[in-house]
Amino acid sequence: MISQKIDPFLLKNLQYFKQVRLFYDLNNEQIKTVLSEMKVERFPPDTYIMKEGSVGDKMFILIKGAVEISKSLILPEWLPVLNKQEKSLLHFSEKDFPFFGEMVMLRDNLIRSASIITRTESILASIGKKEFDSIVERDHTLGMKLFKNMAGELADRLRKTNKDILKLTTALSIALEGK
Repeated sequence: MISQKIDPFLLKNLQYFKQVRLFYDLNNEQIKTVLSEMKVERFPPDTYIMKEGSVGDKMFILIKGAVEISKSLILPEWLPVLNKQEKSLLHFSEKDFPFFGEMVMLRDNLIRSASIITRTESILASIGKKEFDSIVERDHTLGMKLFKNMAGELADRLRKTNKDILKLTTALSIALEGK
């Protein structure tokens, strides 16, 4: 059951949301249930949506625009000593149907693991942890599907990260051997 009115912009983009991996295998009513708890947020270019190291309480879905995900190249304990350097990891546009910030839905007071900055004017849908938890409590089947979809996305990201680490350790091993 939908607890509040859905933002007309979100409802107009229902077909878009069906392409977002978070909503795989959800029917229209289930997607609308989640959309009823979401807010539309607009960001100008070059604006941080989230900063690495900050406490997060929202998950986002990019509807229009482009964003960049970056991560610090320095361990947090070295930040006071060295200049903070960030590495751009990924670029997403609405054509990728991305969602991010989902890890905060899994645990309270979770620290953001990366920064996300807009590269163009961007429109995102956001949902707070409190609202997400409310959906899960009201509809366990929907909650299970959402968590399953998040877990699938996180597993794919972990596989990619493992592959990237293997490439880096291989390059470092070769460099250290002087080959």
